[in-house]
Amino acid sequence: MSIVESGSKIRTGKQIKFLRAAFWLGLTAFGGPQLHLPQFKKRLVDKHRFISAQDLTEINAFCSLLPGPSTTQTITAIGLKLGGPFLAILTLLFWALPGAILMSALALSPKFLAAKHLHLMQPMVAGFLVYAVVSMAPWIKRSVTNYTIFLFCGLAGFLFNTPIIFPLGVLMGGFLSANLNKYSLPEVKLSPKKTIIWRNLFAIGAIFLLIGGTGLILSLNQGYLNIAQPVILMENSYRIGTLSFGGGNAMAAMSYEQYVVYQHRLSAEEFNTGLGLIQALPGPNFNLAVYLNAISMKHFDYGFWGQLGGCLIGLVAIFLPGTLMLFFAYPIWDMLHHFKKIRLALDGIFAASVGFILSAALMLNSLFVKDRLSNLFTQPTWHHWLDIGIFTVTLIMLISKKIPTPFIVLFTILIGWLLPL
Repeated sequence: MSIVESGSKIRTGKQIKFLRAAFWLGLTAFGGPQLHLPQFKKRLVDKHRFISAQDLTEINAFCSLLPGPSTTQTITAIGLKLGGPFLAILTLLFWALPGAILMSALALSPKFLAAKHLHLMQPMVAGFLVYAVVSMAPWIKRSVTNYTIFLFCGLAGFLFNTPIIFPLGVLMGGFLSANLNKYSLPEVKLSPKKTIIWRNLFAIGAIFLLIGGTGLILSLNQGYLNIAQPVILMENSYRIGTLSFGGGNAMAAMSYEQYVVYQHRLSAEEFNTGLGLIQALPGPNFNLAVYLNAISMKHFDYGFWGQLGGCLIGLVAIFLPGTLMLFFAYPIWDMLHHFKKIRLALDGIFAASVGFILSAALMLNSLFVKDRLSNLFTQPTWHHWLDIGIFTVTLIMLISKKIPTPFIVLFTILIGWLLPL
């Protein structure tokens, strides 16, 4: 059954009930993508029976192959199935807004961000990124080619500080996997032909060219720099949302390269604070873009309303391309997913995405090693040992899977409050 079949749409009353469920999930679904899907099943399948478990699994598998936030696209696709594009857009808003509002409140609070209890975020986030690589690497399809793509992209992203490495790595990964991998794949039945809505693809490209071209023109004229900066931030977020294969971890890796290493809009400590906070908030991890753009606008000397505009830029620009891609890609995927070359290419794209998460982990942990471990044997202090302890404890708690991620973040903040610098 297609997720866009009109016969599957539900009545208005049930659509409102579905939106309430999506909003409740936006308030309570902690833990990132690995924990979102079980919560979707519990509330949308088992409790309210909006869809079947098989439909949920099929939709999530499709969305996992698209760039952008996979669990956000999954719940948006369910809204598309149940009520069409309008319900899909409302579903996205009801799901993403609770976490985005909370993140905006934190990003706009100078008192909170200036507090010294956040000083342990860097070693905690270093632990989160190491765990992300360790947990996602087994998902790579086993082959010499895919593991080579993974390692090459990880090292290239670490060694070459340029955003161009991400699209090149994705294209290279897909091409090499499609042409060099020879393993067999299970047969997939050919689906009936469906209508392709080309205007969604055109919209993705047109928006990218419009905001990218406008930002470039304005940036070349210093008198319009205050106008150019928000437009450039929108282009950066839109581009990251367009190319983030692999979910929130891949998005974080690209954002670290763009905002910290390449453009120097944020310090590594500020980035780590945002990445740590997103682990403690409900909803999609892509809400990190709300924080990044708010802090960037702050460093551009914008006041409260400008920073609030940065939050809005991050929310719209990071989710828009993935949503348009969802509307466009499903009919094409339904027709092409049985072709072996296409499916092999997707394995390489995923391997490249995990590789870029590795590069972010290497970059962040290289700072951690330089700032902490290098002084451990020459000028050891108690906070060097504390940072190493937080990193180690974070990694152990994540691997054990017994402690919810919000409690890990709150534990780190509590230790920072009890033991200030």
